[in-house]
This record gives sequence, structure tokens and C-alpha cells, in this order.
Amino acid sequence: MFLGALPRRPDKATAYKQLKRHLTIMGVWVAVIRATPFVLRYLANEKEELKLEL
Repeated sequence: MFLGALPRRPDKATAYKQLKRHLTIMGVWVAVIRATPFVLRYLANEKEELKLEL
């Protein structure tokens, strides 16, 4: 009844190309998320530290 709304399955070559693209995008995001703390620490160490004494 509602099968007309379901998208057709792509052929294997198209599906493989799309899978590679999605895995590449996901890998880039993982690398960015993993590298962010190191970059922030490097940027924070360049400046003088502000120490609060009570």
C-alpha cells in the first residue's frame, strides 16, 4: 500500500561509492573531534596563564 513511497535500492557500484564517501566524512569528523583537545591545549599554552590566588 505504501511501497510507492520507499526509495529504490541503488546498484552496488553506486552504493559502494556512497558508502566510501560517508565513511570518509565520518573519519574526518572523528579526526577533528580527536584533535580538538590538542589544538586547544596548544593555543592555551601559548598565552600567559591567569592564576587566581585566594
